[in-house]
Formats: sequence, structure tokens, C-alpha cells
Amino acid sequence: MTDAVKHRCNVCGSDDFDIIFKSRSAQGLTSLCQLRPGRVEVSFCRSCGHLGTNALEDVEAFYESDYTILISSVDEDQIYETDGDTVIYRTDHQLRVLQEKQDIVAGMKVLDYGCAKADMARRLKSSIPATDIHLFDVSRMYIPFWEKITDESHWALHETPDNWAGQFDMVMSFFAFEHIPDPAASIAHVASLLKTGGVFYTVIPDAFGNIADFVVSDHVNHFTATSMTCLLSAAGFSNIQIDTDIHRGAMVVRGVKSDQPAVASTPEPAQLAALEAKAKEIAAFWDGVGEVIGKQEAVAEAPAAIYGSGFYGAYIYSQLSHSENVRCFLDKSPYQQGRRLFDVPIVAPSELARETRTLYVGLNPSIARKAMAGMPELSADDRDLVFLT
Repeated sequence: MTDAVKHRCNVCGSDDFDIIFKSRSAQGLTSLCQLRPGRVEVSFCRSCGHLGTNALEDVEAFYESDYTILISSVDEDQIYETDGDTVIYRTDHQLRVLQEKQDIVAGMKVLDYGCAKADMARRLKSSIPATDIHLFDVSRMYIPFWEKITDESHWALHETPDNWAGQFDMVMSFFAFEHIPDPAASIAHVASLLKTGGVFYTVIPDAFGNIADFVVSDHVNHFTATSMTCLLSAAGFSNIQIDTDIHRGAMVVRGVKSDQPAVASTPEPAQLAALEAKAKEIAAFWDGVGEVIGKQEAVAEAPAAIYGSGFYGAYIYSQLSHSENVRCFLDKSPYQQGRRLFDVPIVAPSELARETRTLYVGLNPSIARKAMAGMPELSADDRDLVFLT
């Protein structure tokens, strides 16, 4: 990972920042649970309240070929929540919120920016067939999906055609801007593509609503309300609206391209002080997690296992100095069982070997102890259960 973020804030360009977190391990964990070399360092900007992480060294190659999100099939999606027997997928929720926040009518020219396989564009066009959909991303691996949505004249890779400038009624972007090392340049690009009065609509992680986002190595931006407002206002957007409640763990942001000169917003000192205090609380949490893992590993007996094959379980694995001692991941989900994570098998809890001496609990700390209390068979007298807090 590079040190580029240390020289200036990704959003406002200020060099007035403080490095508030350094990971214990010399490797980081991406949002797709991939291990990448380099420590994760997070800085807080005292000028706009932005949180930035040092960028991956080979960021262009990573997104061109390694960031393979949900490409097994057209319909592959992530679960947003369950309601009884009803499963609500993330794209369904995002489409509902988009249509609640923004009037979309037939004939609107819409660009999906950083679209990956363009799930949202596909769903929007299915909902309103006359929408004039365009696509933009930096990886050609998604072209087979785009071909099912629109023709080649309506998509672009790496750079947009000159004739797209000032043509769009709306540019939408879903979970993309957290990955972009220079979001100021990208938002200026977005503004250049919109008509005056056009709308930029984006959904991005909320670092305070989902603390796991803080240590994701490919999320070089952890936007706050003040830094996002600064970013958009400096690019000439007005009527900026930010909703941190309607999408769990995310910010839904909407801004309108103004015909007035751009004026960057300046947060109040009290706002910045409150944000810095909250950010340092999260940093202290992850420092504590690193200490727990380090101290336990120093005295732990092999073999070990990790309960949970999601982000928290993968993060534990990424922080271990002797990950070869981990024999398996445990997961109750039948969809995970039988798979491998870091070439380690994922098995049902009932398959945990009796001789396993250490069981790291890789669950969100807010639910971890209650979850394990419901599985007393995992708490053998001679087995150490290691909780993150």
C-alpha cells in the first residue's frame, strides 16, 4: 500500500491531518476478503473531517482484474436483510430508495458511474424501460453483463467520450467512491457530464454506521457528512442532501449541479472536533482488536479455528502471525459450508474437531457473546473462546 494519502486529504487537499490508526498486521483485508500486502493506516483531516486510508500500490491493476464482485451470474446479489421467510437483496433495496428519493421518468439520460456489472442500471431499465441508460467503469471484465443491458455506444471504459459532456439528467453511483483515490477529480468529472440542474445520486459506506469499513484496505475514503458536503460543494453542487438512516451502514447522498460558481463548504470547528472524537473511538476499538488477537496468539495452543467466515472472521485471519494454525472456519450458513476462504475449509459448527484448542469468534462484537451462548457445544472445558471485545 502507498503513502499517498499522507501528503494531502483526498477530498479538500489539506495537509492538516492526523494518522489515527495503524494496523497491527503487515497485510490488509479488502472488501471482498482478499489479502493484500501493506499496513492499513487511517488519517483524519482537520479541515473537512474526511477519513482516508493509504491506497493500494497496484490500484489500477486491482480494479481491472482482481476486484471480481458478484460476477458468478447476472442475478448474483448480496442479502440486505431478511423479514421472516422474505429475503430482501441489496439491489432491490437500493432501487426502492432511489425511486423514493428521485423522480425518474421515461427518456431520462442516466449514467451508472463505477457500475461494475451494472445491477442498478439493469434493474432501473427493467422498472422504467424508456430510461436512456449509459455505463462507465474501469474494468472490462463486466462487459459481458453490459451487453445484456445496452449497446456499446452507451458504455465507456476508463474515459468517457467527449460527446457525453453535459448530456446527463442523472449520474448515479453505488458503493464506488470509497474506492477512488482521487474523489475530487472524479466528482469534477461527474459534474462535467451532467446538465445544469442534473442530479448526482450516490450511496457510499458510512464509517460511523458500519465500523468494519474503517479497516477495509481498498476503501481509501471513509466519507463523513462534512467531507461529502465539502466534496460536492467544491465541484459546484447545491441542495446537498445526506441520509444516514434509510440504508443501514451507508450514506445516501443527492446533489444538484448548480449554475452558480462553486464554493466549498467549511465545517464548524465543533463539528470537526466531534467527528475526530468519534473517529478516534473507532480507531481505539480496532487497536483493541489487534491487541486481543496478538496477546491470545502468543499463548494459544494449536490447532485453532475461527467462527464466522464473513468480514470479522476474515479480519482475524488477516491479523494472525501464524495463520497456518487455523484449520477451518465455522459457519452456520449452508451457502458458505463447503467453500474455502484463504484456502481454508468452511465447515458447519458441528464439524469442529474435538482437538481444536482455540476458537476465535469472528462475529460483530455486538452479537458475538449471545450467539456463542446459543451454541454451548463449542465451549469445551479445554478450549479457549477468544472474543474481540
